[in-house]
Amino acid sequence: MSGISACLSSGRMDWQTPDAILDRVRRVRPIGLDPCTVSANPTGAGLIYTLADNGLNQTWCGHGLVFVNPPYGRAIGEWMRKCRCEALAGAEIISLIPARTDTAWWSDNVVASASALCCVRGRLTFRGGGNAAPFPSAAAYWGPDVGGFGRAFWDMGWIIIPDTHHPWQEGSSNGIP
Repeated sequence: MSGISACLSSGRMDWQTPDAILDRVRRVRPIGLDPCTVSANPTGAGLIYTLADNGLNQTWCGHGLVFVNPPYGRAIGEWMRKCRCEALAGAEIISLIPARTDTAWWSDNVVASASALCCVRGRLTFRGGGNAAPFPSAAAYWGPDVGGFGRAFWDMGWIIIPDTHHPWQEGSSNGIP
């Protein structure tokens, strides 16, 4: 694989979270659950689910702050849907994701439901990677402590609080009155 296709490949999905991100997540509060990690538990979460445990089939509520750095392959949409659903059930979640604003999973499950986003400035270098990622990243937050998230992540990039209620869309099928 060469050229642009290598940059957009989903071949490797086990990239570990950069320490700078984990430090900021822990500023919000300690990580209670990492539902998609490896047995070495690099996030130091109180509870982990590995690939064998299939975190998509587990409940995330009641474990404290959930940190999700999902596999960045084709299943990422399922992980973002799970974040949205678990947040609606009461889980507090921070997820590190590629900022793929052109995808349905981003629009339907991140922007439409997250309490806050941090659009990371620059490109992250993941643990295990020698070079910066070929894509922009974002940290998405679902939970009640938007201020705590903002204070923890303000120096990483723009903090955005999505406005999910659009009065101009009421009564319109296409969003235009």
